Amino acid sequence: MDSLELPKRIFTLGEEPFPIKSIAYHTDDSKLFSAVRDALHDDEYEELKESRLGVFLKFKEMNFGWASRLVHYMLCFQLNIKKKYELWSLVGEDPVRFSLIEFEQLTGLNCEYIEHLKNPRCEVTNEMASFWERIGLSIDAGSSSEQIIRALKRCQEWSRDDRMRLGYLAIFSGFIEGRKYSSATRASLARLVMDLERFENYPWGRVTFKVLMDSLRAKDFTKSYTVDGFIQVLQVWIYHALPELGANYGNPLPNRPSPPLLAFKGGKGRKCFKDAISRQTRVINYVERNIEEMFPKWDNDREDVSVENIIQVMFNAPPNWKWTMNCWEDEGIYPWTNPKTHVVYVNEKSSLKSLVVREEDIERPSKRARIEAPAEPCSEDIPDNPSGAIPDARLEASIPVSGVDKAYIEKCFKDLTDVMRDGFGTCPKEMKLLGNRMDVVEKKLGITGKESSSHDLQQTTSSLPKRRLEHGSESVNGAKARHDEEPSSSKALKKILAKAKEAKANEAKAKEARANEAKANEAKAKEAKAKEKEAKAKEKEAIAKEKEAKAKEKEAKAKERRTRKKRKRRRRKRRKRRPRKRRKMRPRKRRKRRPN
Repeated sequence: MDSLELPKRIFTLGEEPFPIKSIAYHTDDSKLFSAVRDALHDDEYEELKESRLGVFLKFKEMNFGWASRLVHYMLCFQLNIKKKYELWSLVGEDPVRFSLIEFEQLTGLNCEYIEHLKNPRCEVTNEMASFWERIGLSIDAGSSSEQIIRALKRCQEWSRDDRMRLGYLAIFSGFIEGRKYSSATRASLARLVMDLERFENYPWGRVTFKVLMDSLRAKDFTKSYTVDGFIQVLQVWIYHALPELGANYGNPLPNRPSPPLLAFKGGKGRKCFKDAISRQTRVINYVERNIEEMFPKWDNDREDVSVENIIQVMFNAPPNWKWTMNCWEDEGIYPWTNPKTHVVYVNEKSSLKSLVVREEDIERPSKRARIEAPAEPCSEDIPDNPSGAIPDARLEASIPVSGVDKAYIEKCFKDLTDVMRDGFGTCPKEMKLLGNRMDVVEKKLGITGKESSSHDLQQTTSSLPKRRLEHGSESVNGAKARHDEEPSSSKALKKILAKAKEAKANEAKAKEARANEAKANEAKAKEAKAKEKEAKAKEKEAIAKEKEAKAKEKEAKAKERRTRKKRKRRRRKRRKRRPRKRRKMRPRKRRKRRPN
């Protein structure tokens, strides 16, 4: 696995921190949405419920059961990745992804990319100033859930649009931002409510997802913590990614409502979710799309080669290939030590023995019977007694001080027995893997014969009981999962990744060839356009010359007419100036008549 870079675990396998307290959150405020229901008229509430943000109101009406431990353990199974806006968790040997694509598929909200997501342009108008003043805020401040509840109680005389604005602000404060009851939301986003259509069509899915991921990235899972944003979607994501767990613990609703966020009622209770997650045989790793669409666009996101390797391996793996535990390192990047470990001293055949029991493996007693266990005693406090005898006072005080009875000790031993049985169940797999590796070493060293070969080792392990999957269960890529197949090795992963890189290189070459061809076609088109433009220019120039010649001809004719007119005028003037000579009248000759 040296050449194939895959992300490491956050916590070492088997040492994930148990939840100290339930995960605290601020969404799903009953007071806020009760105030919304009372303030809006029936038609207004139905219109708000059927809008693009109405999925939050429908989710609230379901009375979803919050399972904090389930979400906590899934967060503790995370892989350490550089990307800000997605997370990967390991369920056994299978990686499971939660990104904007899965969030969009679960909620049905608008998650498209836009620039200036945090600070959209919004003009401050007099109407906005008066509405903010009605709520009791300055124009530069965002509203809190507390202020919205106070405004909802006195909005009966307000206009319909103003009441609808309060309803949208309640969804924005109660689910999208999901902050503390008295904390103000961002004014730059809250101002969009003045344009109801723009507010409804804004990509609130992307905003909601970003708030949740920013909050999760800053949390320390080894302590009690509070998460901002719509954290319940993580529980629904787990139900969809692990269908068997969702069917057993998620209380699925009939007829599969849409969007998938409304398909489960959830479930409360102290269940062993850590073991339940590990026992899953069918895993849906991610919402599959084209390889180009698998990484949503984010501003200022980081590149992570290890995450890309996971996607490339799963896209290019053969049909019968599957992940195994050998693909992942067991050691995590953050060490963790259980701070609440009970050390119980029991008297067994006059010898001092210690039984270490983790608090997460113990059922919590009732409040009346609960006794706080003392801190773990140091080795200095235990007296040296080579004979094994313990003073009577220490024997009498050992069990009562720790608050432990016989049933408790029997349960602890039973738990240890179960753990040992599960551990022995994995031994055949490990021995088979070691046998495969020994075969590889023997082939490299040229060893052909041996008294006890790796095949003999495999034959001895084949008689041991194997833990098989249920019939019909599916692996990561949808193929039948069979534990009797050879586990994935680093060589197989390298081959798959090499094929992926080769396919990627071929695709890059084809893309480059298409780009060059497009450039050549574009250059030819530009050249043709230039020639056509030049021909049109010449044609226009010829037409202009023809027009100019006609204009000159017309001007010459007009000039000739003007000169003729001038000559005529001059002649007339001259005639007027000359005195007329009278002609002498000649006597008219009379013609002689001819005689008839």
